Amino acid sequence: YYGPIFVEELLKEGMPTELQYLPVIESAINPNAVSRAGAAGLWQFMPATAKGLGMEVNSLIDERRDARLSSRNAARYLKQLYEIYNDWSLAIAAYNCGPGNVNKALRRAGGEGKKDYWEIYSYLPAETRGYVPAFIAANYVMNYYNKHGISPTVIKRHLTTDTVQVNKYIHFNQIAAVLNIPVDEIRMLNPQYRKDIIPGDYRPYLLTLPTQQCLSYVMSEKRIVDYDADRYARRSYVEPGENSEPEIVAGDNGVANLAQASRQTANAQTNNEIAQTQMSEKMVVKTHVVTRGESIRDIARQYGVSATDIKRWNQLRRGKVKEGDKLKIEVFERVSPESVKVVAAPEVAQVSAETLRESAASSNAAAPAATSASAAKNAAPAKSASASKAAASKPAPKAVATPKATRYKVRNGDTLEKIARKHGTTVAAIQSANGLGKSTNIRAGQSLKIPAKKATAKKRSRRRR
Repeated sequence: YYGPIFVEELLKEGMPTELQYLPVIESAINPNAVSRAGAAGLWQFMPATAKGLGMEVNSLIDERRDARLSSRNAARYLKQLYEIYNDWSLAIAAYNCGPGNVNKALRRAGGEGKKDYWEIYSYLPAETRGYVPAFIAANYVMNYYNKHGISPTVIKRHLTTDTVQVNKYIHFNQIAAVLNIPVDEIRMLNPQYRKDIIPGDYRPYLLTLPTQQCLSYVMSEKRIVDYDADRYARRSYVEPGENSEPEIVAGDNGVANLAQASRQTANAQTNNEIAQTQMSEKMVVKTHVVTRGESIRDIARQYGVSATDIKRWNQLRRGKVKEGDKLKIEVFERVSPESVKVVAAPEVAQVSAETLRESAASSNAAAPAATSASAAKNAAPAKSASASKAAASKPAPKAVATPKATRYKVRNGDTLEKIARKHGTTVAAIQSANGLGKSTNIRAGQSLKIPAKKATAKKRSRRRR
């Protein structure tokens, strides 16, 4: 399926067709391949290189995974490298490790007279030393397979495709339901759409479909857009509801949201901020016993943490483990909403005696603070001065330290909503503290400033009033 695309784009730029086998060693012909360094797609472009070539890379679209567009840009990039070195071995080496490393190797090998890959071989990075021989091997295997008793797989059904331009906001599930196409087939043909969403209302995008389905899409586009429109439409704003009953929030966190909402409502009479003694997630240290053949990367993938963290937690310098080793793993586990205790925030302690009296009278509760306040009210004026003097002789309560902003390092799988819930703040407060505007994009390893709970509490209090 991909071979004719590679050849067509290479011929457009006047490039040797042998370069069609570069993706064999780059990505094993997998458009969703991602390297440890962050390179992605069939041709394994780094994000900075891709953006420099004009490709779009964001949370919804990654054009490095688009077979046609990435092949076109790979051909142009290889042409630029060849124009620099006038040698295909050096151009291919530069494609792997970057022109900077190749230029450094040329200087170390002797400068101007050294223009051959094999003369600078020992000065190149270790991976690049094996890269050009691997490319030569891929070319040999793909062209001389019959000399070794290897034969190509017989294709039962040739996949012929075409493209249509989409200028609407559409989800893959809508297309699959109306055109009766498996969602997996749409994903296979369009790997550049990372969330199964085509944001065509932002700018026109191309959608690849089997040839016989392209006309069906054009004729049925209105039906596709209208199918389950409320569910898949872009959500641009939210209006406050008029209903007295809380709306059930879909998703695995709905129970926690409802529990929090009910407690907030019960506490809203005195406009007190809710503070939780336990978060909806807590950190747990687990012990993992290494089994035969396991590596740190396998263990990290199993628990959703990084290999670097595992080394740090267990003070492993070399990063090697053997069967039977016991490793400490720090993971976050969800706490049941029913087990979360709710108490008043520090601001509640500053509620006046008058408020306490009203609260005690309405609930018929004999609160100690209310009893003291009513006793003070019924006392004779002459005793008020002595009571004040006695109160003054008691040691003053310790002042509560003003909460300070903290910093949090983003982990894999974190979202702004998850971090806000974990620290008892709001997404808007974190965005404001870090100058993110309305963006919710964060990355693993990023350091975020978490605003103090007191500041967040005041904002929410004003919003309720």
